[in-house]
Amino acid sequence: MNLERELVFCYIEEDNIQRAYFRVRPLLTISGDVQEEAQRLWPDDGCLRIVPDRNEQHTFKDRMRTLGGYCVMNLLSIPADANKIRTNKNYKPDKGEKNQFILYSDTVQSLPEHTFYEVIEAKADDFASAAEKAVTPLFYIREDDTLFGPVRKAEPAKPETAQEAAGVLYPLTCPDGSERVLLCIEHKPAATEAPAPAAEPAAKEEALPIGKPLQILDQNKNFEETLQSLDQPLSKGANLLHQEDKPSESAAPKAPEKPLSGTPLFHASMRTSVPQPKNKLQEVVSAQWRVARNEPPTAPLPAGAKMHQIENPVEIACERMRAAWQVPEAQNQLIDFLLSLDGMRAKLEPRLTALPENTPLQKVLQSRLEDMEAERLSVLLQLDKAKADLDAYRRTVIDGLSSKAKAEVAQLEASKAEYEASIEALNKQQAALIAQRDELTRRVDELQRTELPAALAKALTDAQIAAPVNGIPLHLSPVSGENAPAAELIRRVLDTFAASGMSIQRNTAIALLALLGICPRIGLATTAPAAAATLARNIAVRLGWENSFAHQVTPEQKPVLAPQPAESTAAVLLTSLAAYAPLERITKVFLARNAQNLTRNPAFEAHSWPIITLPALNTLPQLASENRAPISVSALKEFTSASAATPAEIDQVLAPMLKLIAPLSGATMQELHAFVGACTAHMEGGLAAACDWAILLWIIPCLERNAKTLAAIKPLLGEYPLSLGALQA
Repeated sequence: MNLERELVFCYIEEDNIQRAYFRVRPLLTISGDVQEEAQRLWPDDGCLRIVPDRNEQHTFKDRMRTLGGYCVMNLLSIPADANKIRTNKNYKPDKGEKNQFILYSDTVQSLPEHTFYEVIEAKADDFASAAEKAVTPLFYIREDDTLFGPVRKAEPAKPETAQEAAGVLYPLTCPDGSERVLLCIEHKPAATEAPAPAAEPAAKEEALPIGKPLQILDQNKNFEETLQSLDQPLSKGANLLHQEDKPSESAAPKAPEKPLSGTPLFHASMRTSVPQPKNKLQEVVSAQWRVARNEPPTAPLPAGAKMHQIENPVEIACERMRAAWQVPEAQNQLIDFLLSLDGMRAKLEPRLTALPENTPLQKVLQSRLEDMEAERLSVLLQLDKAKADLDAYRRTVIDGLSSKAKAEVAQLEASKAEYEASIEALNKQQAALIAQRDELTRRVDELQRTELPAALAKALTDAQIAAPVNGIPLHLSPVSGENAPAAELIRRVLDTFAASGMSIQRNTAIALLALLGICPRIGLATTAPAAAATLARNIAVRLGWENSFAHQVTPEQKPVLAPQPAESTAAVLLTSLAAYAPLERITKVFLARNAQNLTRNPAFEAHSWPIITLPALNTLPQLASENRAPISVSALKEFTSASAATPAEIDQVLAPMLKLIAPLSGATMQELHAFVGACTAHMEGGLAAACDWAILLWIIPCLERNAKTLAAIKPLLGEYPLSLGALQA
């Protein structure tokens, strides 16, 4: 079928509303249903992408949306070289464009008032409600076996019986899920010239009124009397087999008694005219409707076939099953019997899954279920094959392991010989070392007596483990640590606070880790210094920094940092003194009762550092170390290196608040930028949450809390709840 020379009834849909993309799905021509043909011609979906014609670039979208759900693709008068259907250059199924061909919009037209008529089963008096359901401009109403119409959808009126016409009736499953019946009547355009006068038609017999049933039975008889009157034996004259032998017409006739004169007579066959139907359209629609829905397919009987009444086993079975189904106790037994019949389940399941009341979702789920069942069977086959190959696989593995073991044994034997030679060489070296040890022991004894004090002090100083000249050494001895992902670092801090009897947010743990990884000096303000010191120690212990953590409480305690191994842990000094001098490679945490004790100092004014204000603390338990790997400084550096904000963005956000405090040093701004960038990458809330913490730790402690500054900064903190809460506290 060549759809490019047809008037095609189509379904139009806007499959992409944001970009105003439309496409048509061909459904029907006057020759029949063309959905399968369209699927073959225009895969993947059997649709054509509509593109604007050059004459309607600006009205394309509005006109397409006024066509409704159905339209026609008019290709009747299109020249062969016009090429209205072309390949879609934007065809990309992986990106959602599944239409391989395009159609120019000038061929997409509204439904005409000819060719396609929907037939709706309803009462003729319900023409108004039927017009709301119809999709074609003109439609017919079928009431019982009578066809009324056509009815105009836009201006419905009570219809008359249908006029004579020739058409074909097609049931059609539409893409919107509805079942419609369309009547196709070939449309012949009016001729430009009037036809020549025709001969006077022969007189026709008066036709019966259209729409009224034909009464051929005696209305005075009941049903039984009518059957008895019709139950008459066949006449022998109705069957040529029972006629008596007659002389053949070809036999010579008897000679007449008197000779004939005049024009000779001859036998001519009589032609009888076939009566024309009273209403072709009415009879075609009724016949096709009846055949499609009620009548089974028939076949011509052979000549001479004997006819006798037989019992229909299906009818008998249906009657008895209907009677048995009326007994509720017998229903389950009846169902079990039906399912036990050979082949019944295989024939019944497709019927159940194809019921018309199934929704589109149920059909899709049923299709997926069938695919899953196919996959399950495929997996079972693969499993059976795997079980069959299991023994062979085991033998292969055992043979491979045996060969590998033999090779390893040979290699071990060769290594054993090498090790024995190495042991012998080491024994010789050991003897030489023992001799050197004896010499060194003698030398040490000599140094102990003569140059021990000066030499020992110099050696300890070079190794950075010498005690101060005056005071008590406070040793910080970092150990080798391991790297850990960000999630592990955050989880350890949260677990530490939970074990200490405190609950904190995830963002709080992130802010604490960022400060430890970025800032060499951190302020800690609390009304309970002892509990805060316990909390700091618990954090250091759970991070594996117990040996590299110390608490300085008196001026006599002098911190001494031991040599740091590769990938060492962080060295943290918690001090309760007011000495603000930085210590190289040591993170110094200042502990004070309030933030003013930390900010009113020339060192803080020259180089500000973040200040954490803790809430009221109760007595905290002292946690024991866990059998977990220590966290290295490199892990903290990697945690803080993931920046998600640029310094320009941070300055733009914090500029209004920074103007209300004294300018910060360049080193402080670098620490603040690094802190916000790292927290933006890890915190819930992103840049806003990170800036809230930066304001809380750097800007709020430096703010002069007078009426002027408070009035200026409060309107700026509407998006920063932590800072606003701390300012109002």
